[in-house]
Amino acid sequence: MSSAAVERRRKIIQVTTVLGIIFTIVMSVVIAKSPYFKPGGGFNQLLESLGIFGPIIFVMIQISQAIYPVIPMGLHNVVGDLVFGTGFGFVLNCIGMVVGSSINFYLGRRFGPEFIKAFVSDEQYEKYIGKMNEGKAFINLLKVGFVAPLFPDDIFCMIAGVSNLTFRQFFKLVILYRPVSLFVFTFVSSQTIQWIVRFFVR
Repeated sequence: MSSAAVERRRKIIQVTTVLGIIFTIVMSVVIAKSPYFKPGGGFNQLLESLGIFGPIIFVMIQISQAIYPVIPMGLHNVVGDLVFGTGFGFVLNCIGMVVGSSINFYLGRRFGPEFIKAFVSDEQYEKYIGKMNEGKAFINLLKVGFVAPLFPDDIFCMIAGVSNLTFRQFFKLVILYRPVSLFVFTFVSSQTIQWIVRFFVR
């Protein structure tokens, strides 16, 4: 892939990310304020009317968000918490996250550096790749990235795909570390959104 093609993809991703952030802010208020998205609300009833396909559709959305987060900042995870409840919502979020992470690993391994560079700058890529070649330092970076919510953990999954890690080693790290961050971030975000709406949106 040429540098011009990579740059075009970067611009497309940047624009959709900005639009996604705006959409996220608006929908965060709507979701927290409207009873439609609460457990037992209209959206939940809609999913229940779909039977087993409701959770399946939600998990598919989660997988797509792990691969390319058009809706950033974890709003989709918060929706799962609000609609399905903390317990079942967490399980569905985890399934989508694990499958999406595995696909990202495969995409990195299959399509290589040029594919990954469409999502990060050359400087970021070189920084992460430098760590990758330091052996244990890269594994420690993955652990921190999977636990800390502000790290680009989905990108780390792609970069792991071009490392010497086996899929089994990578999968073990995902299972051990990503659910912790997912649960804490989703629960705190859900409570924060509801608190903000309760006190500032009348």
